[in-house]
Amino acid sequence: MPATDLDKRISTKYGWHVDFDKQFDATWRPFGRPRLKQLVEYVPLFMRYLRIWYKLRRAKRRAHMDFINPIPLQQIYGAPLGGLGCGTIGRGFKGEFCRYQLVPGLYEFHTVEANTFTVCIRRRHTTTYCQVLTPNHLRKKGFRAWNCAFPKENGHYHALYPQSWTTYDLPGQNIRLLCQQLSPFIPHNYKDSSLPVASFVWYIENLHDEPVEVSLMFTWQAGSASDEFACEDVVHETVNVSDSDLSATGISIKQKLRDMKLEYCILGKKESDNIITTRTNFNTDSETEGNDVWFDFVTDGQLTDAESHLSKISTVNTASCVSITTTVEPNSIKTSEFALAWNMPEVKFGLGQKLYSKWYTKWFDKSTLNGTVLCLYTMNNRLAWEEAIAKWQKPVLDDTSLPDWYKSALFNESYFIADGGSIWLDVSDDTTLPDHVRKWGRYGYLEGHEYRMVNTYDVHFYASFALIQLWPELELSIQYDFARSIIYEKLESRIYLFHGQAGQWKTLHSVPHDLGDPDEEPWLLINAYIAHDTADWKDLGPKYLLQIYRDYMYTKNKDFLADVWTTVKFVTDRLKKQDTDGDGLVDNGGFADQTYDAWTVVGASAYCGGLHIASLRACVEMARLMNDTNAVDEYEVWLKLAKKSYEEKLWNGKYYNYDSSISLHHDSIMSDQLAGFWYLRLSGHKYEDFNKERVDSVLDTIFKSNVMAFGNGKLGAVNGMTKSGELEIVSMQSEEIWTGITYGLSSTMMMEDRRKEAFLTAEGIYNTCFNEAGLAFQTPEALTRDAHFRSCGYMRALSIWAIQKALELSKLETETNSSIRTDYV
Repeated sequence: MPATDLDKRISTKYGWHVDFDKQFDATWRPFGRPRLKQLVEYVPLFMRYLRIWYKLRRAKRRAHMDFINPIPLQQIYGAPLGGLGCGTIGRGFKGEFCRYQLVPGLYEFHTVEANTFTVCIRRRHTTTYCQVLTPNHLRKKGFRAWNCAFPKENGHYHALYPQSWTTYDLPGQNIRLLCQQLSPFIPHNYKDSSLPVASFVWYIENLHDEPVEVSLMFTWQAGSASDEFACEDVVHETVNVSDSDLSATGISIKQKLRDMKLEYCILGKKESDNIITTRTNFNTDSETEGNDVWFDFVTDGQLTDAESHLSKISTVNTASCVSITTTVEPNSIKTSEFALAWNMPEVKFGLGQKLYSKWYTKWFDKSTLNGTVLCLYTMNNRLAWEEAIAKWQKPVLDDTSLPDWYKSALFNESYFIADGGSIWLDVSDDTTLPDHVRKWGRYGYLEGHEYRMVNTYDVHFYASFALIQLWPELELSIQYDFARSIIYEKLESRIYLFHGQAGQWKTLHSVPHDLGDPDEEPWLLINAYIAHDTADWKDLGPKYLLQIYRDYMYTKNKDFLADVWTTVKFVTDRLKKQDTDGDGLVDNGGFADQTYDAWTVVGASAYCGGLHIASLRACVEMARLMNDTNAVDEYEVWLKLAKKSYEEKLWNGKYYNYDSSISLHHDSIMSDQLAGFWYLRLSGHKYEDFNKERVDSVLDTIFKSNVMAFGNGKLGAVNGMTKSGELEIVSMQSEEIWTGITYGLSSTMMMEDRRKEAFLTAEGIYNTCFNEAGLAFQTPEALTRDAHFRSCGYMRALSIWAIQKALELSKLETETNSSIRTDYV
């Protein structure tokens, strides 16, 4: 349909555009099993894993990494709802409400049919059209009479997170609808960004030559998205509320979900010329009650609440409805506004050892905080949120030098900060915690929707470029938590799956892999990961040192650096013990002892060696800032030796060999070999420790081999290629494209004035995930050339914010160099 005035209500043309009838590539599947030659080494590991998996299943618990039941591909997702750390609700691009994360850190990958919008059109007091506004068929008994399956060819979706716009052209009605969805995801805002709310403003355009009466009904069901979590004490109520600025009518559904209080609330905003009606509850499994609601709504676009439906204790199969009815004059546009809240103020994790208050509760009177308070707050602040989001996004969107796809990717990939199983807790009363954590809260997010570990540190190394730029106080809070964990040890031993050997749970002065499993007790029971004993990993220590330094350089928070300085020295002392041959470099131990946890490394390595060198430079600079001259001297001597060994052992004239072993694969071309240089470069350094000509040669080699020769630039950068230009298949991970690694590599290219190559490399990830594979808002850890993906909804892709930092820094460097040349002339 040609554009009309309605389209002008969309604030930007940028973002992800998709029609309801989009057909994604149906061949994409979750990762199945490695190649036969790779499989042999995993058989013992899998047998050990299987025993644990069955034990957890008998206890009715999930494995924190479920390799037996990977999440099936659902090519349905759009921008999710909710702020940081409050629980999120996914919404599909065709209007369905899906992927619920209300129990902290645990996902339900289900669509709830009852949670939907419906429109009713009336002319001259007669209903001419009534339609559920998703193209899905509703299968529950209560919806058999409802007119579902909105025609796919008449719907269009547009997302620029945290907003989305869905356009419906109602067939034969001369009516167009636009639903603007918004959640308060506002960088540097530490209050509103934590709220469990969403706003839905419906714009109704009447292109007819006579007035039309339009009703929009919002329906919501009790419970969550499945029967996995016990839900009880369900009560539905109608609510009428007002404050000095507005009044609203709606419904409240109170309940207990997994023994935690949860309230859903929907409010419709009252205007002088609209009518709001409600149905307090009906049973979605009852054909009679479902029919009653439908025909009640169809009759006049309004709802009638029988006495028997008011404020009664119900079941999880009951739902509530709110309808807003308004008259739209010919050739004009009217709005109807809804707010949705899901208020779960206190939470506990799987083992139930402690009850926590969510961060957002600290901003309200806890004794009166409920869903209506949150919905009213949403309606009162929606316009301010729109302005704040527009102000944040404007510099990027207005930059004509940036490609349109990048503008979409940067903001839409940001969804994971909120929808990555994020948890934000008010721990202000805990006097055992650092002052910073008490002041700004304790924040955690998952490694991935499937990999259920909080703040996985080797991956956070990449993803943290988003937090340090958008919510820097939360990034520092995470660092304080890890600093505390370094001086903690747990002597209890356990069996690690990869080698089947017993090892200590948490070793003193080691950097833990993660801060725990939300189905157990995160922050109290850390290191949920049991594939390897990560105390022996060679990348966690350098990554800690580099992140501490980077975070200081971005915040200039000297108190933070002083607070963690002791742990920096503990970590460097431990790194010395990981140099087994005295050459100044950590030595990989002949197993997969770093973030590539299925790709074996022996001796000095391009990846860990480069991280080590960069971390030593970081330590030198931090020691100078701390006026610790002894540490400066120590680290400088160490750094000089490490650099010499790195070049002698690994440089082959074009790039750095994968490792210093004599294996057939020692000279693989690893796309992530400049990770250490990357971190220093984005922390304000240039070529003090990494030779520019060699950096250029490495980038040339990777672009030609891992990007262009591998997938002609269409798939991003594959992790490994052989020297002869073939795909490196020694490990399942060597032949994967890691989305976050590709974004990080692209930012390195950007810093080195390779803008064209950088954008081409990164675009392969965005286009594959969003436009071909149907993986929008669930960007996986890994893709393969044969249309498989692994671990959908993954933290590492947030490294796209490193590209944005590189753009800003490279622009600053260009301006500085230009100024110097001008001054010289």
